[in-house]
Amino acid sequence: MRFKSYLIAAATMPIVLANSDAIAADAVVAAEPEPMEFVRVCDAFGEAYFYIPGTETCMKIGGYLRVDIAGGDPNGQDTYPGGGGDSWFTRSRFNFRISTATDTEYGAVKTYIETQFDRDDNTDNIAILEIGTIELAGFLVGYVDTLYTAFTGDAGNTVNDYYDVDYGDFHQNQIRYTYDPGNGFIAAISIEDDSDPNSDVVTDYNVADDNYIPDVIGAVGYVNDSFKARLVAAYDESMEAGAIKLRLDATFGDLSVFAMGGWSTDGDEVNNYARWDGDWAAWIGASYSLTEKATINASMNFDEGGDVEGALNIAYAVVPGFEIIPEIDFRNKMDEKEGPNANDWGGVIRFQRNF
Repeated sequence: MRFKSYLIAAATMPIVLANSDAIAADAVVAAEPEPMEFVRVCDAFGEAYFYIPGTETCMKIGGYLRVDIAGGDPNGQDTYPGGGGDSWFTRSRFNFRISTATDTEYGAVKTYIETQFDRDDNTDNIAILEIGTIELAGFLVGYVDTLYTAFTGDAGNTVNDYYDVDYGDFHQNQIRYTYDPGNGFIAAISIEDDSDPNSDVVTDYNVADDNYIPDVIGAVGYVNDSFKARLVAAYDESMEAGAIKLRLDATFGDLSVFAMGGWSTDGDEVNNYARWDGDWAAWIGASYSLTEKATINASMNFDEGGDVEGALNIAYAVVPGFEIIPEIDFRNKMDEKEGPNANDWGGVIRFQRNF
């Protein structure tokens, strides 16, 4: 009898096991939830862009916090009566930037906003719109550096790239078109509003102007990784005069050099674009990478009126995004009263955190 029970148990075992496998196969297992993606990365327009939630618009946020401490006549406030006194100057600046971009049937529509908050040792807090532009299909409208200045760039990588030998006007409301086929050739034209809100006041550089006729600027150039040649011309309708600048840049390994020359159509008067003394002016400079963290930068400026100025610094990246720049500055202003020996020395140290 016991043997018969064993035979029955052995015969039914496969059925039990098969049923248990079927039950296990039919069991419902709860799937783990996928991690929620709070920010979608958008790399179509470059690094650090992300999608604005609920839209197909990409955004990038950045800026810097800067502190400058400067001394000497070129950088100070010259507080002594009659001039000749060195002094200190300090400034803290917060710069905030927002870029957006969205693909459309006409290409990417882009906006760029840059605001700036300054506090120095002799003024209250100052908040300004530094740049505000909209771009689409090569067209740009808004408030930004004039094409005359932006196309050729700053006069070197020094903190103070000019004093008296100014290389052009800066912010203007404008309409600009840029043609860039992607083969190195580039051309641009802009119509710019040079109206002075204080049209009854005439300064050395900003001529009082409050009419409906804009300034016109045109530019053409060729740019690649190791060589750049750029030419820009501007006409200041309020002064019925203009200026031309030519700039050449070259890179040789760790060394980058540039030379820029400017010519005024009327050297007896300054205008919005020719802001130097005389018919011509020149700017030269160089940058050399000493190490992965340290770069030395130098610049010198001249004009027909006898003004000479220069700067030399070392930009040192303490850690990624944080840089310290000590600089020595020189200025020889051809002054009608003091003569050609009005030599001034100064210095500045800059602390800047980019984000």
